Amino acid sequence: MSYLTPEPLARFRETGRTSEAIVAGFLVGLVATYLHPAGLVLAGALLGLTAVSVREAFVLGVEFGVAVLVAWALLLVWHGVLGPVGTAVPLIYIALVSGVALPPLAAVAVRGLV
Repeated sequence: MSYLTPEPLARFRETGRTSEAIVAGFLVGLVATYLHPAGLVLAGALLGLTAVSVREAFVLGVEFGVAVLVAWALLLVWHGVLGPVGTAVPLIYIALVSGVALPPLAAVAVRGLV
């Protein structure tokens, strides 16, 4: 535990109620990411706050990033533009890397500090 961790947060992490907070952070992150790409960082930060360890924060961030990419692919299929978007090679690399890298980075940074 870091000396920057507030006592109520440390007690909360020791209880068994962290799974509800993780689900809430996941849902808030999905809505925020739908509205703006900075929601990837917000979701990672929320998941990092609720994670018990740095390793769990990293795993939660990766899971969120993969879930966002799957949801984005399903949305593109729904609109029938997965092929054209998938062939925009430099842009699709940026989307894939940011989707997989930003949430775990934010989660580990927040969990490492607090």
